[in-house]
Amino acid sequence: MRLRWVLVFFLFFSCSLYKTDNKEDVLFEVKRGESFSSVVKRLVDEKIISHPRVFRLQARLSGKSKNLKFGIYLIKKEETYSSVINKFYTGKSHSINITIPEGYNIFDIANLLESKNLVKKEEFLKAIQDQELLDYAGVPKGHSLEGYLFPDSYSIPLNYSSKQIAKMMISRFKEIVNEEVLKAIKKKNLTLNQVLTMASIIQKEARFEHEMPIISGVYHNRIEKRYKLQADPTLIYALILDGKYDGNIRKSHFEYESKYNTYKYYGLPPGPICNSGKAAILAAIYPAKVDYLYFVAKPDGTHYFSKSLEEHNKAVYLYQIIPAIERRKQRSK
Repeated sequence: MRLRWVLVFFLFFSCSLYKTDNKEDVLFEVKRGESFSSVVKRLVDEKIISHPRVFRLQARLSGKSKNLKFGIYLIKKEETYSSVINKFYTGKSHSINITIPEGYNIFDIANLLESKNLVKKEEFLKAIQDQELLDYAGVPKGHSLEGYLFPDSYSIPLNYSSKQIAKMMISRFKEIVNEEVLKAIKKKNLTLNQVLTMASIIQKEARFEHEMPIISGVYHNRIEKRYKLQADPTLIYALILDGKYDGNIRKSHFEYESKYNTYKYYGLPPGPICNSGKAAILAAIYPAKVDYLYFVAKPDGTHYFSKSLEEHNKAVYLYQIIPAIERRKQRSK
């Protein structure tokens, strides 16, 4: 037994003497969900290591051959194998990990990137107007990248430009909205823009994923019956675009002149009002078969769905007006 541990120690010490072959610092990406064997193969292919067996053995002996953290890593010239393995295992990447929440619009994303010191807000907003990016995403003429910057967790290299960051998000979008999803959209006689626009409204309205298909069903029903959508998030977005949103919707805003104002205009707005997650996109394609035409938010974040305006008005009184009165009473005490 003692001899065995001596042998293990000797192997571990021997392996730790091996160094990478790169003669200058290089960036290497461990992809999301990538296996250890795939990482080792690419390290060899990119001429960073020349002794894959030693690299594998070093990782296994140290218990770090599983659960690698995705990210962009700086591998220094002639860095020891053990140091590289430790970086992959601990996630100490040469990048900043950020999460774009579902429902963020392009302005929210720009603000987040600036807060992480990655790029300037205005620089990002200008970059996403680049025609090359619009073509890569397949954005219809006259539209922006709103809806095509997929909300997810990203490991962004510190030296990436606004354009490179946007392309990462578009690439992720294309992985989610793949050929299978596009075929489903076509089968429903819808366009991608229609789906992304509907999905963005659903995303903004629903706090809970299980309600998304029902909310989608409500909006599909309203469109079919030629009712205005009357969705607050679309009006808010209209005001944001013109720099006029201060956190409140006023009665006068319901007549605000904008094609995004679904209190004023019938049907869907011209394009997405935010960047939706996969659940909202699928809900837009597959609405629940319901008879509801209205819904109102309850204090717990869920919604009460109604089939008639009379029922809806009662729900508004119960779930919004009464709680608002109670809050005012509490503040006045």
